[in-house]
Amino acid sequence: RLTTRIEKIPADVYLIDGSGSMWRDMGEWRDVVNASVRPGSRIYVSMMNGCYSGQRLNSITPSGGTEIWYSYWWVINGMSQGETLLIISDFQSNYQLQQWERDMIRRAVQARGITVRRISN
Repeated sequence: RLTTRIEKIPADVYLIDGSGSMWRDMGEWRDVVNASVRPGSRIYVSMMNGCYSGQRLNSITPSGGTEIWYSYWWVINGMSQGETLLIISDFQSNYQLQQWERDMIRRAVQARGITVRRISN
C-alpha cells in the first residue's frame, strides 16, 4: 500500500525515514526502496547511524530513532526552485521542533518555491 502511494506522487527528491519505527519488517523497506522513482530523482535516507553517503539503498537496514529534522533542513537547502520533495516518515521524533524552527523550515520551503508532500505508513 505504501509503495503504491509513493508511485502515485512523482518527486524530484525523496527523503526516506530510515528509523526502526517506520519499518515493521524488511519487506516493507525493500518495497519502498524498489518503488518506481523518476529518472534523475535524488534519494536521501535519514538515519541516526548505520549508513553512509553513496550507499546503495538495498544495503541499508532501518534502525534507530526518527530525528529527521536536520535531514529535512539539509535536503531543502540543496533543492532547486520549483522542485517537489516527498518525505516518507512518521515524524515520531524524540525532539520536537520549536515554533521558530518550524517557521525557519517553512520560510526556506517558500523561498525556493518547493512543493513538499508527506507519506507515512
